[in-house]
Amino acid sequence: MWSSIKRSLIGQIRLLFLLSLIVIVSLWGFFYLRQKHLQEEHDMARYFSIASSLQPMLLQSYLPKDEELQDYNMKIYTQPLATNAKKLYHKGDDLKGFSLFEVEGKRIVYVYNPISKIYLEDLDADYTLGLIHTIFLALLGIQAILFLASQTLLRPILVLEKKFRALQLGELSTLSIDSSYQEIQQIEIAYNQAIDYIHYLLQTREMFNKILMHELKTPLAKGMFYLKNEPSNQSHADIKKVFDTINTQLNTFRSLEGLIAHKGDISTEEHLLSALLEEAIHTLHVKANETIEIQGCEEGMIRGDRALWEICFKNIIDNALRYSPNHHVNITCSEGVILFSNEGEALPLDISAPIRDWKMQSTQKHKSSSGYGFGLFIIKNIVELHGYTLEYRYEKHLLTLALHS
Repeated sequence: MWSSIKRSLIGQIRLLFLLSLIVIVSLWGFFYLRQKHLQEEHDMARYFSIASSLQPMLLQSYLPKDEELQDYNMKIYTQPLATNAKKLYHKGDDLKGFSLFEVEGKRIVYVYNPISKIYLEDLDADYTLGLIHTIFLALLGIQAILFLASQTLLRPILVLEKKFRALQLGELSTLSIDSSYQEIQQIEIAYNQAIDYIHYLLQTREMFNKILMHELKTPLAKGMFYLKNEPSNQSHADIKKVFDTINTQLNTFRSLEGLIAHKGDISTEEHLLSALLEEAIHTLHVKANETIEIQGCEEGMIRGDRALWEICFKNIIDNALRYSPNHHVNITCSEGVILFSNEGEALPLDISAPIRDWKMQSTQKHKSSSGYGFGLFIIKNIVELHGYTLEYRYEKHLLTLALHS
């Protein structure tokens, strides 16, 4: 148990509060008993003094009045002494002396001699004992408030501990802590950002694996078909084309792999926009029924990684041509804005907004065979990785995708 407490911050804080509680209660008991003992000695000294002072008066058959007893903080007790009165002390003999009784919480002093006798009620109250109780009750109240406050401050740590235990089991839910403290809010923000990043990594890794298997399946099937044919120059050329295709796809995936974890330094070199667009179009193998119109991009410049921009433009143009009924796309450049527009249905995802889940539902259009919007993922991440802004609009079957520097 002690070893577990030593390893626990919350356990140590609770132990310190328990020790302080024991110390406060011990001091409370010590000061109470000591003050009560001192008060008893003081009261007994008063009673002896009062009895000694009243004996001469009683021997003269003189009974003092209440006004004369004020200095002793006493008054005459006129009621008959109850039969259940408890005798606390007696001094003297049957003829002369005094006794101390307690009746219903009151202290009664009985002074007597052969001539006369008198009963006195002690009016003195021990305010010191009340003060001791008040002080230590206040200390316990303050300690209780501090303990509750410390538990409130430590509650986020307990919540965070539970979330990390759940994270070990694969739960990727976000953290929500109702707190106005800046440090707690920073912990919540940092944890949720980490969860989003982990979710992003897991999903994109899964997406890359599925896309890679899907993209390699077709050329590998072609290669297996060519191997079944009789060896010839044509079959060797076809197999070489298959390997070239696989090599090209692997190079593309290698360039995009860093995009998953946002690793690598992005180049700030500027490139001629028209040249990047031409290289992207060249890799597409545009069909005869497909047309691409470019306006105002001859002098335009764009900064960043050349290979990634080529992949980005290739995916934008490829999607624009593939899903357009007239297979036509317009590319316009003006004052730091690159505008891609085509006719067709709306995109399955609003890539202008933050997207946490790239996996498409079966009801969404343009669903790829792998079940992911991989092309849209590539476009959005390359644009944002270079510090550009992506704006998507859809109006009356016209799709517009704008890149702002």
